[in-house]
Amino acid sequence: MVALPPHSPRSSVGSSPLLLEPTAVSADAPSGISDASRQLRALAMLSGSLTDPLTPRDAADVVERQALAVLDAASAVVVTLGEFPPNEVADSTVLLGARPPVAAREGAGRAGETLTLVHAIGVPAHVAAALQHLRFDAPVPLAEVARTGEPVFLKSESELRRYPEWCDAILSAGSCAAAAVPVWANGHLRGVLGLTWVTPHAFDEDERAFVLTLGVMCAQAIMRGRLTDAGRQAREAAEHANLAKTQFLQTMSHEFRTPLNAILGYTEILADEIVGPVTAVQKDHLRRIHGSGNHLLALIEELLRFARLDAGEELVNTERVLAADVVAETFDIVRALAQRKGLQLRSKIPDHPVELYTDRLKLRQVLVNIVTNAVKYSDGGEVLLDVEVAGSGDTTRIHFAVTDSGRGIAVADQLRVFEAFWQVHQSLTRPSDGTGLGLAVARRLARLLGGDVVIGESAIGHGTTFVTWLPAHYRAA
Repeated sequence: MVALPPHSPRSSVGSSPLLLEPTAVSADAPSGISDASRQLRALAMLSGSLTDPLTPRDAADVVERQALAVLDAASAVVVTLGEFPPNEVADSTVLLGARPPVAAREGAGRAGETLTLVHAIGVPAHVAAALQHLRFDAPVPLAEVARTGEPVFLKSESELRRYPEWCDAILSAGSCAAAAVPVWANGHLRGVLGLTWVTPHAFDEDERAFVLTLGVMCAQAIMRGRLTDAGRQAREAAEHANLAKTQFLQTMSHEFRTPLNAILGYTEILADEIVGPVTAVQKDHLRRIHGSGNHLLALIEELLRFARLDAGEELVNTERVLAADVVAETFDIVRALAQRKGLQLRSKIPDHPVELYTDRLKLRQVLVNIVTNAVKYSDGGEVLLDVEVAGSGDTTRIHFAVTDSGRGIAVADQLRVFEAFWQVHQSLTRPSDGTGLGLAVARRLARLLGGDVVIGESAIGHGTTFVTWLPAHYRAA
């Protein structure tokens, strides 16, 4: 808490661009306005400024500048208890000429702790460097306030001399008065706000209350700033982890697919007897190998598709599409699976052509995933795909409702069925295979096309209806 010589320009240490003009309160104020009124207006403006998402340094900068503007102070500093933010250690006793640490009146057991500089205005760089880590038991006002929790107001040179070595340093810098107030938050002392003046300064009750209020607001703003920083760091860590996961899925899927394609190719060569005859039993074994390989390849493709969606790499290629054609293509792909389970695939489509302007392949993939899911979780009966048109003009939507006669989904599970890799049966002995990505990919693709996939209705033992809706005319966001 050292001031610059008179008429020296104020410098900001560790500050961002100016967040609050120093003259914001006083410049527009009528000449007859009282100091108390100016201070109330300043607190109101400060409260509004501190609602923005600020870093701890920016929050301290706002408070300091308001204090300088309203109180006509020469310099301001904010220090906090403990290591915040981490900085290189500087020996403050060298600059301030302090004697070896004295026993603190309170908190003597904390003598090894430090006060860490968050922000400073009007303080020379070498002074700020020395204040980076101010010893908790240093014989200076900032440390005393940190030890006792009581404010210190020093209105003249005679009062400054209560701190002999520190007094010489502050007087040599041109200051004649100082104040240091505690920064409280949630009932805990978080730091100290310090101010200096170049002339003797009388602190009336209103001004003392104003400075103490600034300390409280400073603490709250810094704590919010810490939470903002923590939230930002958590988001960055999550984004980094998500990117790493996506890259891993893409790389591993590619590495799995390359040798698998070779295996499938060799089984086809053997089954076609290109390199020599094989027995009927061997052909059956090769058929099983080929079928299992294709199944594994489909799972790998599903992982790749999910990774591309997760990375935002999927592009929409629009064209004119007939709903009936996409439904027929979907059934062609899923029919073999349905026949193996004894299920009938049935569609209900309006007599008139239902047209969409969308991405044909992505729409087909959405329907394939949902119909396949319906077949997997049904043990008999049928799977119905019902196409309906809703709305008119620019708000026209096409609904594809897939209803199965399967097990149904419990209410508690309906919120989770669209989560990636989640399945109703999570054990290794679950009755249905797959990656748990089918519905997650379907929903992401539908949303990419401007629509969504939702559960229309479901009840345990009575089947489920999944509804996919898309705008009739896709429009890029």
